[in-house]
Amino acid sequence: MTIANTSSVFAAVTRHFDNPRVVEAIRLTIVMDDAAPVVLTPAHARDALYGPDRDPALVNPLWQAAMRAAAAEQGPEQTWRLLLVWLALPRLTGTAVRICRRLRADRADLEAEMVLALLEGLQGDEHPSADSVDSLLKAVRSRAWGLARSGAREFADDTLERLSDSRGVSYDQAQDTGSVRSHQVEVTRHDQIGGLRAHLRFTVSPESVGRRTLAALAESAERRDASCRRPAPGRGHQVTSGSLGRRAEHR
Repeated sequence: MTIANTSSVFAAVTRHFDNPRVVEAIRLTIVMDDAAPVVLTPAHARDALYGPDRDPALVNPLWQAAMRAAAAEQGPEQTWRLLLVWLALPRLTGTAVRICRRLRADRADLEAEMVLALLEGLQGDEHPSADSVDSLLKAVRSRAWGLARSGAREFADDTLERLSDSRGVSYDQAQDTGSVRSHQVEVTRHDQIGGLRAHLRFTVSPESVGRRTLAALAESAERRDASCRRPAPGRGHQVTSGSLGRRAEHR
């Protein structure tokens, strides 16, 4: 048994127009220059915009008719506004997918923000033109990117430092704990709804406890390796130190 994800606004709008009883009375009338008005069902309107037999001459008048009907709607039904959102989904879904993949944003939040931006932008355009839809959808996509970037900000956390202190990590020199910068933690949210899941990414500064601890371990390993390579006493060799390891001299 699977639990349906009902938080997707895009999915809810799609299900609404998949219901034949809902859309049987909806007809979008498109007025074209020097031609008889064209009356389209929601499915025919979407095919005219994205289908293989789309008519380029019909695209701009169709968007204009849909935007004007949605902007003029005053009743509680919100039929034409839902139709406008449904017609715009193919031009918004790809952006939502890219944002979620690149910035690990929450898909439900993005979809809700996009629909809100679309409806708010529609209210500010009383007489939408044929080119208004491109500007409106561009603003919607920009707002979604802005929301995702604002949610991806990192915040400071000193978990690793406190963990190292609790394990008794020693320092060669005493350091002021106030001068050590905290580690940065980025939390990535997943689409799964069955429990909490997150990736933690730590950006360790050069002054941090973890980096100094690793340096101390590396130095200890180098000393042990050098002692293993040192010749046994009594063989008449004098070992001299140096980064290039100068040739040993005979006594």
